[in-house]
Amino acid sequence: MTLETTRIRALSARVAAREISAMEVTAHFLDRIGRLDGSLAGMNVVAQERALAAARVLDARIAAGETVGPLAGVPLSIKDIADVAGLPSAGASASRAGRVAAADAPVVSRMKAAGGIVLGKANCHELAFGGPSFDLPFPPARNPWDTDRFPGGSSSGSGVTVAAGLCLGSLATDTAGSIRLPATMCGVFGLKPTRGLLPLDGISVLAETMDHVGPVARTADDTRILFDAMADRPASRPGNGSLKGIRIGIPRDDWGEGAQIHPDVRAARDAALALIEAEGGEIHMLDLPPLDDFHTLGTVVMMAEVAREHAAAVRANWDGFGAIFRARALVGEAIPPEDYALAQRLRPVLTRRLIGDIAGVDALLIPGAMTPPGPLAEMHPFYFMKDPIPNIVANYTSLPALAFPAGHTAEGLPVGLQILGAPGTEHRLLDIAEAFEITDPDRFAARDPGLA
Repeated sequence: MTLETTRIRALSARVAAREISAMEVTAHFLDRIGRLDGSLAGMNVVAQERALAAARVLDARIAAGETVGPLAGVPLSIKDIADVAGLPSAGASASRAGRVAAADAPVVSRMKAAGGIVLGKANCHELAFGGPSFDLPFPPARNPWDTDRFPGGSSSGSGVTVAAGLCLGSLATDTAGSIRLPATMCGVFGLKPTRGLLPLDGISVLAETMDHVGPVARTADDTRILFDAMADRPASRPGNGSLKGIRIGIPRDDWGEGAQIHPDVRAARDAALALIEAEGGEIHMLDLPPLDDFHTLGTVVMMAEVAREHAAAVRANWDGFGAIFRARALVGEAIPPEDYALAQRLRPVLTRRLIGDIAGVDALLIPGAMTPPGPLAEMHPFYFMKDPIPNIVANYTSLPALAFPAGHTAEGLPVGLQILGAPGTEHRLLDIAEAFEITDPDRFAARDPGLA
């Protein structure tokens, strides 16, 4: 097992026991970034000297007999819209060139306090919204499985850096699937927690009531440890690794998604359902509110809030933003205030309905993305609005959702699934995903993309 495929729990234990130094670990991952990231563009900022200095301090603390946290020596990337003290925080946008964070975002501070080593800032769509774009200060991140393919967005660099083994975990954000889509398209795990569990201070606002922050990692247990550190709670233990007795809900009649689902994604979902039944779990068909309702209302809220947050800045500094961000940020200005108010009034109604509908199951199983990664250069500027997709459901309702690997296409591209649960069920979702991972690792565990 190489360092880049070592699990966080095992690596931090080795560092704490002085079997390997944090300096050695940090140098190894910085070397990988230097060798591999030129073709991936997963990092916007590499903080080599700061990372090595933090590792040196951690090693000294361990040598002095101090107890260190569950992320001891674990290399991390941080999405470029989250503040890291002393590092640029431009969000991949020329409009914020030269901006340097004065302090850490609280979630970053918590990861550092747990022993994590920040290697630098992960690439993203401009201010978590405008991309993939080719007119920004940074080129778009590329999928490590095929560099001509889309890695998902907007937390593209988080998915890329974890999947490519440039770090073991990343802090990402999610407004309409931006943690789960890169995780799915890069073949790793991504957790969007219940809104309010993790603080958003120190993170650039996109859509005020839709934004979430969470971890991307290589395994379910790595994701668990990162989430616990971000929540400032002790590291929890994994579940029993069994699918027996698990109750999984699926939307009746594909939730109207049938025409959109790629055959390989459908096959992955069918394989997951077959495995559940074979291992003694239960499948429940659920009658849910129409996906169109969640998608339309969630999109209205998101686009109106994006415009409220960014439209004035775009009009005042037109050339400071990329073309895709300009177009997307201004769309919401056309949404009548009464439509936004209606979408917000219906929000608790649909949320209560969905929570009631899934009350009899442990989780709702849905695609992580409708299709495998497409060509990077051909992504539609409004791909997230073209058709109803399930990702925005979790943001509109604030419910937790976890994306996990579910195999590969014949071309070798990742496909994935996600599970959505009731408020506060993050650890249950992680237990379920880990049970898939353990029961059938050939399909449901992250693979190495084979980068030298």
